[in-house]
Amino acid sequence: MTTGTGTKQVFLKELREMARDKRVLQASIIMPIFMVALFVFIFGIIQTSIAEKPQVEIAIVSPPGFDITQFIPESSQETLTPVATWEEGAQLVRDKQAQLIIEIKQDGDTTYRVGYLESAPISAMAVAALQNQLTAENLKLVKETLKQNSLPDQTEHNKLKRENLDKDDGLAGSIIVSLLPYLIVLWAFQGGMSVVADLVAGEKERGTMETLLVSPVRRAAVALGKILAVMVVCFVGSLTTLAGVFLAATVKHPLTKNLFPTGVSIGFLHIIFTIITILTLVAFFATLMVTIAARARNIREAQTHLGLLTFLILMPAVFSQIIGFTGLESATWVYWTPVLNAAVVIKNLILGSAAMSQLGPVWTINLILAAIFLKFAMQLFRQEEILLRV
Repeated sequence: MTTGTGTKQVFLKELREMARDKRVLQASIIMPIFMVALFVFIFGIIQTSIAEKPQVEIAIVSPPGFDITQFIPESSQETLTPVATWEEGAQLVRDKQAQLIIEIKQDGDTTYRVGYLESAPISAMAVAALQNQLTAENLKLVKETLKQNSLPDQTEHNKLKRENLDKDDGLAGSIIVSLLPYLIVLWAFQGGMSVVADLVAGEKERGTMETLLVSPVRRAAVALGKILAVMVVCFVGSLTTLAGVFLAATVKHPLTKNLFPTGVSIGFLHIIFTIITILTLVAFFATLMVTIAARARNIREAQTHLGLLTFLILMPAVFSQIIGFTGLESATWVYWTPVLNAAVVIKNLILGSAAMSQLGPVWTINLILAAIFLKFAMQLFRQEEILLRV
């Protein structure tokens, strides 16, 4: 029997068995959609909270006769509560009953002493907003003084005009775009890991590996068939994640409306390149996981090794979320680093900023690694040690 025919038979056999396994459905379809929905919900709440500006409680210690209502113009989002002493207001802030305590002193100039909690995001943001407001008020006073003294106004001599050069259509206009590559990589790996231990080490424990290896199918075809089956699960998991984002965007809800203000369209070529990138990545994942499972003597040992491997896979994926803060996102070594390169390129493809010079290294390194572990897997299946179990 030829290797191609044997591979097809093993591949179809594994697909049938995985289709009956509820863990495959859960790991490659249900969980990715659930995680996308969860992140969309969390990001939607954050986006809505930022847009609506949360209510800020401010405790005020002011001198007698001070007009509190003039302290914060347009104070629709602030509630001002007079308190007798700084200590009383500080206690309200510590008890989270207020976000700021402001003590106002007038001695020629007006001095504002502000107390807040650095660990509380709303409190920290309120301080920043207050600083911006006082800066604007000081600038207004300078302008009025210059005008009264018939002096030229140079306060706006240097002006800053900001222009965002990012694409703002489709998914590029969504704040969830930075998280999507991480989720795609995560579920590409988790989907395959949910079945690979049972697919190889499990057959050793059940004693069905001997039956498969003494059949007319070549051992290389057995290894390749199992790898292709794992690739399918990995690929479905990653595509389900992407489909979950599109599904979330179609739901008519205020949360998703804020997250996807410009829709979820992606260019056709970018879709093709994204699929190719995912395929090369899952080929690397599948060959690596089958190799590890083939070396294990039983399911427990395989799961232990795969669990340790999870950290090695997820660390580069997590780093892809913060690499933009390091200034290294365009470094050459990034596109030759496994997993990290795929996450960065998928993000660039979604943003519409990826170049062929970025895609080439990613596809090359993934295919080289896949070829190396494919060779190891086939060698393991050709050895009689593949039947050893405890």
